[in-house]
Amino acid sequence: MKKYINKSLRVLYTYLVADLVFIVFLYPLLGLTKTREAFLAWLPWYSILMFIFLFYMIYVDQKELAIKEKKPIYNLKPNPLRGMVYGLIGAVPLAVVTAVLKLLVRFQDELAENIKRVVLNGLFGPLIFVVKWCNDAAFSYFAAILLVPVVTALGYLAGYYGFSIREKIFGKKPVQEKGFTKSPWNPSLNETKPRKKKKKSTGKARSTDKAVNTAKARETDKTPGEDISPDTETAPDDKAMDTDKA
Repeated sequence: MKKYINKSLRVLYTYLVADLVFIVFLYPLLGLTKTREAFLAWLPWYSILMFIFLFYMIYVDQKELAIKEKKPIYNLKPNPLRGMVYGLIGAVPLAVVTAVLKLLVRFQDELAENIKRVVLNGLFGPLIFVVKWCNDAAFSYFAAILLVPVVTALGYLAGYYGFSIREKIFGKKPVQEKGFTKSPWNPSLNETKPRKKKKKSTGKARSTDKAVNTAKARETDKTPGEDISPDTETAPDDKAMDTDKA
């Protein structure tokens, strides 16, 4: 249960960050819209813009959380609907504050009632477009709160099933694998490779090589005219003996 509370507080923290951004950039909108009617007309559209920002932050966070919890190394055995549980628990403080301010607290003074309404609307900054389109009805505040678990559920399901909106819209692009390059501070770059030792030749190998070289030298020194058969060498001597007898 502690893990659920920690993850849910993370959702609440993300919502409060988006609400703070809504309040900060609300003052430029007040300056651009000179009249109250113009401000109330542009407020829902500005709230939708902040809701898109909130949707992106919660969606990405829950998607990464689902990918992490699905890894076997953590042995968590996640459920696809766990994201909705995180969102519901994270929205409980928002629902409690809304119930207290909207249903339980009543002021007789009109000024105090207006301050309470401004505080409540400021708390619902990214979700105030739902309230305004429902004419500030009491149920619209709680209906707007339900958008938080819906967003967390969508983000968690996307990470659990490996779904990507970017791939569906723009198509899947192959990721180019980059070769590994060592850092210049890697000590292995400064290591010198050991030199290979030359094999010493033995005495037999030396004598064999010397005999082969000598035989090759003799073959190259011989000329074709020097090859005379024994029969041709004795032929001139026989002719000389015949002439002496005559």
